[in-house]
Amino acid sequence: MNKEANVISFINMKGGVGKTTLCREIALYLSERYSYPDGSSVKVLLVDIDPQANLTQSLLERFNKETTYYKEDKSIDYKCSVDNIFNKDMIGMTRKHVILDLNDNLDLIPGELETIFLQRQQNPSTPNKLMDYILEEKLREKYDFIFLDCPPTYSVYTEMSFYTSDYYFVPAMPDAYSVLGIDLLERVVKDIVHSQRNTVFKHAQPKNLGIMWTRVQLNTKPKQSEFIEGLEVADIVINNKIYIFESRFHESNKLSTSTFDKNIIDRNDKNLDEMMIKICDEFLKRVEVMNNDDTVEAN
Repeated sequence: MNKEANVISFINMKGGVGKTTLCREIALYLSERYSYPDGSSVKVLLVDIDPQANLTQSLLERFNKETTYYKEDKSIDYKCSVDNIFNKDMIGMTRKHVILDLNDNLDLIPGELETIFLQRQQNPSTPNKLMDYILEEKLREKYDFIFLDCPPTYSVYTEMSFYTSDYYFVPAMPDAYSVLGIDLLERVVKDIVHSQRNTVFKHAQPKNLGIMWTRVQLNTKPKQSEFIEGLEVADIVINNKIYIFESRFHESNKLSTSTFDKNIIDRNDKNLDEMMIKICDEFLKRVEVMNNDDTVEAN
C-alpha cells in the first residue's frame, strides 16, 4: 500500500468524452481486480464534484445504495453528500455524512443530485474546503487513490479539484475539438496555479498525468487517425511535454446503450475486459513514473 494516496482529477473542458465512465471503470477494476505484491487490496475513494452527478447515480444503482437515510418515524435523518463539506450549518458531522461505503475497497463521496451545491455555498474559502476535508480526515492515509470526477467547465469546481490534486488525467476524443480543449485546459491550469502561486501551490502544483483517447473507432471513423497523429505533434503537447497513453478506450455500442448499473467489469466480454486491463496497467505504470511509488499487479 502507498504511504499516501494519489489524488487525481479526471477532467476535460469538453463534455461527452467518456470522462465519468473511465473514472468509474478504472476505480472498479483497481478496487476489485488488482492487489499489491504483498496481497493487500487497492483502496479507492471516488469524489463526485460534477453537478450532473452521473458517477453517483451509476454507482448507487450498481451497489443498490441510498444516500438519504431515515429515522423510524420516516423523517429524514441525514443525507450522505459532498454538500455537507460546505454546509456551515452542519452540526456533529461525521464520516457517514460525507463518505458512502460501497464495498470493502471502494468508497464514494456522492455528488448532489439535481442541485448545484456550490452555488448555495460560495465564499472565498470554498475552493479550499475539499482539500481541507481530505487533510483533516487524513484520507490520503486511508486510501491508495482518490479520484475526482470533474465537470467540463471552468468554475469553482475546477479550482477545487486542482487545489486538491497531485495529477489530472485527460480523456479526449479524437476530433477537431481535442487540441482546442486540451489547450484551454492547460491555460486554465496555469491560470489557477498562477493565482495561488504563493499559497496553495507554493511547494507543488498539479501535473498532467496524460491524455487518453476515448470513443476510438478507427474501422468506421478513419479520420480519427488524423486527429490522433495531429495532436501527437501539436505544439501544446510538445511544449508542455504531455504524455499520450498508448492504450485507448474504444467505442462500444454495448456501453453507449446500457443502463447506469451495467459496467464493463460486470460483463462477460473478453475484449472489453482486456481493454480495461491494458488501460489500468498503463495508468498504474504512468502514476509510478510520476511519483516513484510501488506498483500494483493484476490478480
